[in-house]
Amino acid sequence: MSSSSDFVVHADWFKAWFNHPAYLKLYAHRSLEEAEQTIATLLNFISISEPNPKALDIACGSGRHAVALAENGFQVTANDLSQMLLSEARALAQKKNLALTFTQFDMRDLPFEQEFDLIVQLFTSFGYFENDDEDDVVLSHVARALKPNGWYVLDFLNEHVVRNTLQPKSRRSFGELEILEERMIFGERVVKSISITEDGKTHRFMEAVRLYSVEDLTAMLLNAGLHVRHLLGDYDGQAFVRERSPRLILIAQTLTAQM
Repeated sequence: MSSSSDFVVHADWFKAWFNHPAYLKLYAHRSLEEAEQTIATLLNFISISEPNPKALDIACGSGRHAVALAENGFQVTANDLSQMLLSEARALAQKKNLALTFTQFDMRDLPFEQEFDLIVQLFTSFGYFENDDEDDVVLSHVARALKPNGWYVLDFLNEHVVRNTLQPKSRRSFGELEILEERMIFGERVVKSISITEDGKTHRFMEAVRLYSVEDLTAMLLNAGLHVRHLLGDYDGQAFVRERSPRLILIAQTLTAQM
């Protein structure tokens, strides 16, 4: 049984993990088709009348959602801190013959101002930092980067379900990889230790995400100037139900929007 001492989380854990090839292998099952369905679902809840709308994917990863947005007519800026993931996203855009803009900013340092009609932050790319105030900074930059009437989508975990169904340990094989994942709730964070063995070598990484409730996030968004219009519980667009929804997807709009 792992103890809390085994779950030592470095403040910048995401820099190492998201820039290692093992990350892409671990999540290789996340398909383009899944991303396309997710974007199609989200766009059913968003109304943008401007021609040639602009979208920002804050943490684009390998580019699946950014490409799907571009295929839906958006001028897309795909941002990520990881050079490796940006390279993957560029390659995917080139393969799809799509012209995307790529940037490499820490989400706490986004420089944009009233530039985007839509900003998305998908696949639990929020709550990484030691200090909750830093998450507030991210949201303030999001609000500043949106045009009046702009939309923001935050795709997060459902902390209630995580707390009540957490699986402490799991093992699986993926091709030549042997993967051990150990999880625990430490303070107000869910922490996952990941051990990946390939060709006799084991690499160890951590993930740590702040467990924000729907009330927490709604209040944080409102404080940043963003009003939640829709709460979804999965990528098919079902309404959020605290007791059972696998996801918490908040779709918010700038407070300057007309009611």
